[in-house]
This record gives sequence, structure tokens and C-alpha cells, in this order.
Amino acid sequence: MNRQTEHVVARVSSKHDLRGWVKGSDKDIGGFSSVWLDVTRAGHARFHGYISQTLPEDRRFKRSGYAMVRTCDPQANILNTGCWDSSLFRYLALRVKADRRKYFVNLKSDTLINTDIYQHLLPVRTPGRWETVVIPFNMFTLTSNGVIVASQPSMASTQMETVGLSISDRQEGPFSLEFAWIKAFNSHRTFGECLRLPYTADLVWKTDFARLGKDL
Repeated sequence: MNRQTEHVVARVSSKHDLRGWVKGSDKDIGGFSSVWLDVTRAGHARFHGYISQTLPEDRRFKRSGYAMVRTCDPQANILNTGCWDSSLFRYLALRVKADRRKYFVNLKSDTLINTDIYQHLLPVRTPGRWETVVIPFNMFTLTSNGVIVASQPSMASTQMETVGLSISDRQEGPFSLEFAWIKAFNSHRTFGECLRLPYTADLVWKTDFARLGKDL
């Protein structure tokens, strides 16, 4: 099998790129948060809106205040499912400029339960400035309806359907997160879920950031 260096999961530099993206918030269940996804003049996507903690009138809901965006559902045809294979890569990388709020990266794979989402906190280190965030695929945690699943089965990594971003940090107010691209990639020491060479954690992270920096 040929080793792939990277795969662009989401291009977001134009309105055409964002066509078909899905956005949602607690407004879908009677809440009052708002969400928008648009393209800046610089050619970056901007996920923004307002998080409201006001509960819906439906008393079954005890908590409110979330918003999300994600790529469109895969377009299957007679030749393939339209999904992409994350098992060929070790990391997910995002080029982002975030405010000081907490965001999650969400991955949806082909599962029997439609609400199953693999999540990881977006580890922003320099709010207000552009940075590249790198997350190993094996660090994502399975959740369902926002709750961590106890059993944690392995991700169906050969059948990845969507990637997205969300916010549900229980803070009232506006939010804004810009992102330039989302990629899956290997360092020179990795071959998807397999290691090509022994490494230390510090060394592999330094290598990965150095390689990604050439594209920024």
C-alpha cells in the first residue's frame, strides 16, 4: 500500500466550499442560541454566533446553549460510499484562530447509532492568533448526545463520514472561530495507525509541527 502524506478533509476558502455544510444549535429544540458559517474576505471559514443559556419552554430540557457546524453527509454512488479512510493517517490537523471559548472537534464514522460522535477538545494555545492544532486520531472519545459512552468501542476509521466543530461551554455570549483548513496527515515516522520508526512523544510532535509549518 502506498503511504499517503496528507489528505485535505475540508477546504473552506469559498462559499462554494461551504455549500452543503450543516449548522445547528439549541434553537432546533426551542432554545435561543444562534449560529452562522460564512467566508471572510481573507478566504477563511468563520463559525460564529451567540450562545444563550435560556432554557426552551419545553420543561423536559434541563440544559441549553450549544451550536455546531459540520461537513455535508458523504455522497455515495455505485462505486464507493463517499466516506474517507482515517486509518491511513495518524493525525488530524486544523488551522484555526479562536477566541477564548472552548470548542470541540467532532468526527462521525459509520455507526449503528446515529447520535454517536467522536470528540476531542480543540486545544487552542494562542487565542486571537492563527495556529495549527494537531490531534492524534486515537485520542478522540466516543460520545452520544453529548455524554461520554462508557464502553468506548474503536472508531470505524475506514468509514469516516463527517468532521465538524461545536461549542457548548455553558457561557452566555458571542463566539467566533475562524479556520482555514482541516487535514489528516502522517509525519515521516508514521504510516496511519502503524508506526514506521520508534519515537519519543516530544520528537514526533516537534517533527509534525515543523512539517506543517512549511504550508502556513
